[in-house]
Amino acid sequence: MSDQTPDLGPCCACGATTRRVRNVMMLDQRAPIAGRGWGCVVCGLPSDGAVAVVCDDCLDRKTPLQFACRGWPAEDGRVPIGALVGVHQHDLDQHADDVDAGDPALWL
Repeated sequence: MSDQTPDLGPCCACGATTRRVRNVMMLDQRAPIAGRGWGCVVCGLPSDGAVAVVCDDCLDRKTPLQFACRGWPAEDGRVPIGALVGVHQHDLDQHADDVDAGDPALWL
């Protein structure tokens, strides 16, 4: 990896650490450690959303996630994807001015 690519730890799909793990996915569940995930300043969503990181190969192949980041990707380890609890989603009413607010994938 180049010096500009941060170390995000192992891929949450295949577990590999030798591939380019540089893709961050925001999940619709809550992170196990509050405050160490994704949030949104537009709708006031706290940074409590779970994330997963995947290598380029798994992203291209759409390999199913096996794990999610417990908190910070490189520091707090992983949890099984099935262990995530709680919902963490945007308040779409607060995003009425966003382009095609009905499809959050376009503005995440």
